[in-house]
Amino acid sequence: MAKGTKKPEKDGPPAFPSKDQIIDFVRGSTAKVGKREIARAFQIKGNDRIRLKATLKELKEEGRLDMGQKAAFVDPSHLPPVMVIQVSDLDEDGELLARPAQWSSEAPLPTIYLTSEQPRLTQLTPGDRVLARLKKIGKTVYEAKTIRKLTSAPARVLGIYQPGEDGQGRLKPIDKKAKKDFLLGRDHAGGAEAGELVLAEVLPGQRGPRLGLRAARVVERLGAVDGLKSVSLIAIHEFDLPHEFPAEAFKQAEKAGPADLENRSDLRQI
Repeated sequence: MAKGTKKPEKDGPPAFPSKDQIIDFVRGSTAKVGKREIARAFQIKGNDRIRLKATLKELKEEGRLDMGQKAAFVDPSHLPPVMVIQVSDLDEDGELLARPAQWSSEAPLPTIYLTSEQPRLTQLTPGDRVLARLKKIGKTVYEAKTIRKLTSAPARVLGIYQPGEDGQGRLKPIDKKAKKDFLLGRDHAGGAEAGELVLAEVLPGQRGPRLGLRAARVVERLGAVDGLKSVSLIAIHEFDLPHEFPAEAFKQAEKAGPADLENRSDLRQI
């Protein structure tokens, strides 16, 4: 080295990644991402691994990261390329909208448009579930193409919520034919209070660790079980009376208008 030439300084350790950098890495990865993969990507070593663990915990508590299958981190607002979705409504232009069939994240629901290029889509109505291939077209907007329509929607059960000391609440069905309760985890109670009447969706394939009870999640809180509204709702669900109709049905009813007595026999006096 020539006299007077400054010796190059050694590069210091990489800066600890920000939360946004970690989120971007998880979102942009096409493979499973766990704590080990994040540490390797940002060259996190030694005591910084403890700091990384604390940062990931904060991100989960903030709802910005979720724990997927096999201890992998996923962005809760980023949907997989193929998933089960449920038709939810029609927008102002008559396009079908959908939502993920299961959604436990606190992040806002993404907007999913079902493409109208497939003839069988005309047979879909709100409440139908389909297996679809998703394409992200905006920050929280997706386009979905139907792979196949699923034959049945998740079973729903009407019951009374009872919290448990271990965080595992119970749902006692109103239907006397139901022989077993359902488990409602801490994240699936929907804020229900003890003794409240709730409508829950049965989670397929999920059971409790010890008792083997089927798991469910609250989709609607219906208030006190002895309320006037609750009596009607219990009758509706007990006898399976239709009470929810798609938006298209309301449009047809409004277009038809009130029925008159023309060309009809008036039997009200009989």
